[in-house]
Parts: sequence; structure tokens; C-alpha cells
Amino acid sequence: MKRNDYLYPSGEFARLTGVNKRTLHYYNDIGLFCPEIIGENGYHYYSCFQFAQLELILTLRKIGLSIEEIREYVTGPSDESFSRMMEKKKQLIDASIRQLLSVQAFLEQKSQRLQAGFEARHGEIELCTLPERKIICSAPISGKYDEEDFSVAAEFSLRLKKLFHLYDSFGSRISMDAVRSGEWNSYASFFAYCPGNSEIYDEVLPKGAFLRAYCVGAWERLPEVYQKILDYAEERNLALTGYAYEEGLNEMAIRSQEDYVTMITIPCADSAAVQVKKGDYAGKDG
Repeated sequence: MKRNDYLYPSGEFARLTGVNKRTLHYYNDIGLFCPEIIGENGYHYYSCFQFAQLELILTLRKIGLSIEEIREYVTGPSDESFSRMMEKKKQLIDASIRQLLSVQAFLEQKSQRLQAGFEARHGEIELCTLPERKIICSAPISGKYDEEDFSVAAEFSLRLKKLFHLYDSFGSRISMDAVRSGEWNSYASFFAYCPGNSEIYDEVLPKGAFLRAYCVGAWERLPEVYQKILDYAEERNLALTGYAYEEGLNEMAIRSQEDYVTMITIPCADSAAVQVKKGDYAGKDG
């Protein structure tokens, strides 16, 4: 057979398209993708016009179509059947992309938290400005971490999975009134931050100033850190408001409780500004 420039033996065609030669033979055997010409010597030859056809088949395989689904279309192609098939797969791909982006954000968050845990120093306190964040809160807890609290935790974990399609760790929050009263175990609820684009949330933490502190070690060390926080705020005339939000930073990467890092984040404001604001409201009410 005379070799034409537009024809390629199966080996060369396989090399140019990046598929295994055995795959081409298999596709031919099942009638999915056949050579343009079979020579008198039994050699298979594919034409340059078959590149696009094979590319379509490979793409359909990549997006999850079965061999049977592809063969059904190839043997009886129509604009309508192709459009239906593509729309169905496009929806699946869009869902997969959303899931992958969610997983990417999840892993980036974990990486950042671990890095913060590595750099944390026990009792370290800093004043920082944080953006607006939405949170999801659990049902109230007692702070005893007994069976009832564990039941709330289990229910909360399932809720997070349902809302955001991922099981994730979550933190606890305790009111600053309880902290100031020395009621160290009077936790109010569990909480978790929502993804940035979430339209589902329970509360919004507005953008503003926050105190951030770190406790390294067992939870029994938390009261001493809270006392440092109270002293720090008093010395700088800062009003600590709302709740203290506690998050474990490295629970997946520790060998013992002594290495556990808890990050505490508390909204704050200048005490004088808070007093003026309260006075303004009192005047208006009067």
C-alpha cells in the first residue's frame, strides 16, 4: 500500500494522540473507533481527520461517560442526543468544580491554621483587625463536656456537613461576662466559620478590632491566659465585648495534649468610645 501523508500507522497515531496503541486496538475491536484503512498486510491506518473524533471520545471518557454511552452516541449521533448528554455532564462537572474549590479552601484553611499553631507562643497577645465573618452556632451547651454536650457536638458536626459538604473541626465560645466572673467552664455553644460566599449563617462578626491570644498546652492553662487578656485590656483601656472564640489550631498534628494550641479571639473596642456610645443611646432613650 502506498503511504499517503494524511494516513498514520496505529503506532504513530497513538504517539501523536497520547494514547496507548493497545487502546486503539481495543476501541477497534468493540467498534468504538476504527481505523480509516486496514491494509492488505493487516496494518491499521488512521487519517488526520480522525484526530478530532478520537479527541472527543477521550474527552467524553474524562468527564465520566462509560464506553457503552459513548458507543451509543457514536453509532447513532444526533444534535439532540449530544446536547442532552453534554448538558447532563456539564451539570456534573459544575458540581465537581464547586466541590473541588470547597476542598481547596478547606485545605488552605487547615494549612494556615497549622502554620499559626507552629508560630504560637503561650500567653502571647496581639491586637489585630479582622474582616467581617459569618458563623454557624450550635444549640446551647453547659460547658461540662458531658454526654449532652457531646450530643450537641455530634448534631452540630452533621449540620456542618449538610451545609458545607465537609466535616470540619469547630470551636467553642464563652461569654466575656463568664470570663470576667471566673466561670471558666460556662461555655455557651460551639461555633464554626462559614465559607466566605455562604448565604447561610446564624450570626455575623463585624469587621473590626480583636484581641488574639494563644494557649499552648492542656485546657487547664486557659484561665491564666484569660487573666492575662483581662490585664492586657485594662492596661490599654480596651473593652472586651460579646464572646471569646476558642479554636484548636493543630489537633491533627500533635502527639500529646501539652502540644495543643488554642487560639482565642475576642472583639474589642476603646473603652472611652464604648462609654460615649452608651451615653448617646441613654440620652436618646431619655
